[in-house]
Amino acid sequence: MLDSEVRRIVGNIEKSNELLVGVNNMINKANIAQYGSSNYTATTWQTNGNSIVLDNGYGLAIHPDANGNTKFTLVDAEGNKLMYQNQTLVPLAKGEAADVLQVGIPVMNDMTFVLDDGTEITFKTGTPDIPFNAQNISGGLTDITGITITRGTQSLTVTNLNTANPAIGTANLNGVAVDATNNDGYILLESGGLHSWEYDGVNTNNITATDPNNASAQLGGYAARKLAFQSALANEYSGGAPVLSAEERNILAQDLKITYTDVSGNGNLTPDEWGKLKSSLLNAKENLTSNNQLQTVQLQRAMATYNQNYDAMSNSQNKIYSLLRDIINNVK
Repeated sequence: MLDSEVRRIVGNIEKSNELLVGVNNMINKANIAQYGSSNYTATTWQTNGNSIVLDNGYGLAIHPDANGNTKFTLVDAEGNKLMYQNQTLVPLAKGEAADVLQVGIPVMNDMTFVLDDGTEITFKTGTPDIPFNAQNISGGLTDITGITITRGTQSLTVTNLNTANPAIGTANLNGVAVDATNNDGYILLESGGLHSWEYDGVNTNNITATDPNNASAQLGGYAARKLAFQSALANEYSGGAPVLSAEERNILAQDLKITYTDVSGNGNLTPDEWGKLKSSLLNAKENLTSNNQLQTVQLQRAMATYNQNYDAMSNSQNKIYSLLRDIINNVK
């Protein structure tokens, strides 16, 4: 009976996590619909020394040192981070420590990270110190030499990032032109926080790749991400107007019981409709997070009880076995 209770709670947690992913993706779409095509009449981004203050709680802090090494940290309003160090981008939830092999994203070619508010942050790369070797998945890593930030008509660039003297420009209103002349490369989308990114519809933590030495085996982790981002890619991000998919509309109606306005009738929400839906999605995210925490506590308690009962049953079986053994020895 306890086993079925543990399975039930685990199932609930998995369902909550799936819904959280869906809710975060829809919040991402709502932000892009509201902010992604902003036409600024004045710049809103600011620089302060080696720090850049963006909109909606995002900020970028650059950390050069005397040895010519430069690190940087992108933060969001909730305290989540995307750190750059040792030719690797490391997404971290607030308060978490770095585990590069588990979550690190290798820097091998140009990449563009699209924030939840539609801001595009493109990382320009140099030439790898050691060419990539697919057979043993070695080499291929390179420095980020510059950053281009655009959203709508606004832009800002950082150059000489791979030196001890990075140059941070000022915000300009030529974002459309700057974006058009920059290769976006691999495009990753923020999924509810700087600690979570998706590439080609898959969370970067879950990227897999075929083992180059064994076609029937799959690799995960840092090695799989190196295989995924190994080749130079010419690509341009065109977010366009986000659309609610049929699956997302089903989640809203059946799982979250959220009502929303959709004049189009097919998921093509207007920016205003996305904005109103976003308020409901943020409430749903908060409720799902609270439920997830409660379910985790319930699972811990159920597992503790399960283990206690298992130990008790094992002790009883051992006593019975010992008694039977004594009886048999006495008969002999």
